[in-house]
Amino acid sequence: MGIKRSSRGKIKACRVHDLLHEFCKERAKEENFLLWIKRTENACPSSCFDRQKQLAHHISISAYKYPIGDWSSCWSHVGSVFLLDSPNWPSRELLFQIYTFKFLKVLNMMNILVFHFPTGLVYLRLFAAKVHAKHCDSFIDNCWKLEVLMLENIAGLITMALHLRVGKMVKLRHLAIFDCCFSRELLENSDNLYDLQTLSAPFFARVQDVELILRKTPNLRILEFEIKGVDNFQYNILNIPTRIEKLCIYNDRVHDDNVPKIIPFSISAPSLRSLTLRGFYLHPHRFLEIASLENLQALRLQRIHFENEEWKVSNGEFLQLRSLKLQKIDCIKEWRCVDDDVFPHLERLVLHGCQFLKEIPSCFKDISSLLSIEVRQCNESVVKSARVIQETQVEEYQNSGFQVFIHDD
Repeated sequence: MGIKRSSRGKIKACRVHDLLHEFCKERAKEENFLLWIKRTENACPSSCFDRQKQLAHHISISAYKYPIGDWSSCWSHVGSVFLLDSPNWPSRELLFQIYTFKFLKVLNMMNILVFHFPTGLVYLRLFAAKVHAKHCDSFIDNCWKLEVLMLENIAGLITMALHLRVGKMVKLRHLAIFDCCFSRELLENSDNLYDLQTLSAPFFARVQDVELILRKTPNLRILEFEIKGVDNFQYNILNIPTRIEKLCIYNDRVHDDNVPKIIPFSISAPSLRSLTLRGFYLHPHRFLEIASLENLQALRLQRIHFENEEWKVSNGEFLQLRSLKLQKIDCIKEWRCVDDDVFPHLERLVLHGCQFLKEIPSCFKDISSLLSIEVRQCNESVVKSARVIQETQVEEYQNSGFQVFIHDD
């Protein structure tokens, strides 16, 4: 069946036959794998849920208002709970009852704004929720076994500083914190997080703070963070350890002058395979450094500003690149390949919102490894050049698997 792959060829999602889907649903029902409480159902366990349903191992709740009843006695054994309501869901009474499920391992409330955190769930491994900066002092206690923590701060421009307790969760493997930062106390006094593999979305005010976190996470593989840009070119170097496979750097802060800022450091990452940059002005020297990364396989540029309206790609650049995504790049009009042997291993090209780009370079017709081109919200001339490349790839080079995807939205 259909498979959706990442930019590096790994499987992200797949489609299954409807018969297999129905079979999985039936087996899950037989084994009480999941109980889904819908909006139209009465959630009071004493009314409509029989003993068989009360033995469910996982509960998914999608309801706004309903009688809550006393859940603590009949579902205290449940291992996973997913709450799927809106952020303003008012049923705090239900939350406090869920917090009494002493065997709970997974508590996913990513759409729910919570003001109080569980304190006695010693088996909890995953916790996800929306939070407010002013309530961060009541952070999770007795959750030192937590392996996955996902928090989204909804306080707008107020960046939430994480408490030192997070730095004591030595079993953390994945940490995602949106609109949050590390407190000075946490940066300087936290334990080394040897098990941490993924760190997503923290805000760093200084390059030195990024380096400090990297020293405290010796087994980190994926790093995504936000940092302020600067007005002038700087020669700071951020040395990315060889263990880091994927790096994403964002600048989503809104500035009054609305002038694009420069990345405040050079990226030294000889082993980096995936790089995403968003919201920066990319100095020519910085871009040449990126083009020279020896093992880079996936590059994604979003809302990036360049010095010139012309982008020249030369031989010897992007030697291992397999996926190139350009999204909302308004400044580039001309794209030229100086040499014929450019992007020698490129498999996928994505152009999204490049409104002023005139066409895709003709050299893409000769890239034997190219498998697909995707175009969305670009000029008709870009679409036409993609069709010409497709015709050459399929008819002249017999690349029957080559595809072009054109999206009109």
